[in-house]
Amino acid sequence: MFDSKMRRAALLEGLKNLRRRYFINILVVFIVAVVVNGGYNLTTGRLDEKSSIPTSQTALTTAVSVTNEVRQNSTMGLDIDLSNASIIRKFIFNVFDINEISDPDSIKKSSGKYYSGVASVFVNEITGSQSFIFGILNGLNELIFKGRVASSVVIFIFALLSIALFIFVKNVIITGQIRYFLEQRRYRDTSPSELLFPYKNKRLKNVTIVLFARYIFQLLWNLTIVGGIIKHYEYILIPYIITENPAITRKEAFAISKQMMSGNKFSVFLLEMELIPLYVLSYFTYNITGLFFSDAYIECVKAEMYMNIRALKKAELSSEYSALINDFALDVSEVTDGVHPSGDETLDFPTVHISNYVSDYLRDYSALSLIELFFTYSLVGWIWEAIFYLASTGEFVNRGTMHGPWLPIYGCGGLLIIFLLKPFRKSPGALFVGAVAVCGSVEYFTSWLLEKLFNEKWWDYTGYFLNINGRVCFEGLIVFGMAGLAFTYFLSPMLDNLYQKMSRKYRVILCTILIVLFVVDLAFSIVHPNIGEGVTSGLV
Repeated sequence: MFDSKMRRAALLEGLKNLRRRYFINILVVFIVAVVVNGGYNLTTGRLDEKSSIPTSQTALTTAVSVTNEVRQNSTMGLDIDLSNASIIRKFIFNVFDINEISDPDSIKKSSGKYYSGVASVFVNEITGSQSFIFGILNGLNELIFKGRVASSVVIFIFALLSIALFIFVKNVIITGQIRYFLEQRRYRDTSPSELLFPYKNKRLKNVTIVLFARYIFQLLWNLTIVGGIIKHYEYILIPYIITENPAITRKEAFAISKQMMSGNKFSVFLLEMELIPLYVLSYFTYNITGLFFSDAYIECVKAEMYMNIRALKKAELSSEYSALINDFALDVSEVTDGVHPSGDETLDFPTVHISNYVSDYLRDYSALSLIELFFTYSLVGWIWEAIFYLASTGEFVNRGTMHGPWLPIYGCGGLLIIFLLKPFRKSPGALFVGAVAVCGSVEYFTSWLLEKLFNEKWWDYTGYFLNINGRVCFEGLIVFGMAGLAFTYFLSPMLDNLYQKMSRKYRVILCTILIVLFVVDLAFSIVHPNIGEGVTSGLV
């Protein structure tokens, strides 16, 4: 049994392990905290605000927090007649540890929050609360009850991205941290690159399955409150077991953890109670002691806890299960120089080469092709904005300063990418940055020029995340960068190949007609610009 003597030994040994590689240990925990929590809080919150203490929350603490909130509301004379639905809603929000999602339309400009655009949803709500489940529910609400088709689609997309981030990164990187601390307790030169342990040697798929199953089962058991507490301790070793043997199956990991924790649940609970003063101290020191001591120290202690329970229980496991706890290099008695003798390990990330997917993206385009590309991208931009406005408001609007079915700002941006960024075509990263700079400059200058010439705004990003004078914004620039990659490597070569299948005679006739119509429209629009609802007012 993992008794009081072994608990004290784990606490002392954990302190030695922390001191041995102090700066690297705190760096590893800091990196994981940033990845998992989306940042690191040096909190200045008051005691009556929601605590940021990173404890392992169970259904019991959830229920207590809900009860306390209802009681506090009653005491303060607030909404004491909470309906059953309201109480259940509060309970669910506490289970997922999320904040309520506010309606962007209700956020005042003076509040300091971003209240428009796609990014505002995630800056204000999803990123802060990490609520991918309620991101989906909010998308349903937008779609069914508010008719905001465009925003619901965007929310669904980012909710799916949040799910993928949780499953394949946040829920997995913790095993990398565990592997690092299991190795560094005996090997002085353990590299922080062990954080990428689950992403090496084709381990990710199985690790993801086991850990996500643990998350789902724990979530369901939490609904029973008492069962959630029991299962929290029954499942507590699963991440360590899958870290020691990444090939183990879900069934085997659950069974081994259950057998190893049999008779040890209360002892591990007592160990967690002994660590609570560190959480409290971290809270009252604005997380400074957590950053520089307790966060890393607790990981060192947990690594010792696992190895101690492993030593006690391995012989009691069936031969089938005992053989699966097979990383004997972790179970050595002396601290040694060097690294864990794990052999060659390579990252699973493939190297992407654009040339594998497209051909001749370095080509030079003929004058006819450039004209055709200009009008194609201008037409695509017009269609995109018209559809977006239609989906958002249910009304068709002829977008842009001109009256024809084209938005020349898209065509100009596409051509500038072709001309100015040709030297960067072999480097997708550099081309992305270049497209952001070029298209952002075009959009900003065009907005300024139109406002000076006509005293009207055809777009306004005021209230969007990272906007510059309402003329450009963060999410728009990201779209420009992605569009620049698509234009360069896929669309422009594909369209050019398509154009060249037409006879030169018909291409010349088509380009001539388009240029004449465009010039006539431009001359007319200078005198009578396209303005009105959905164009220069009532903007989405």
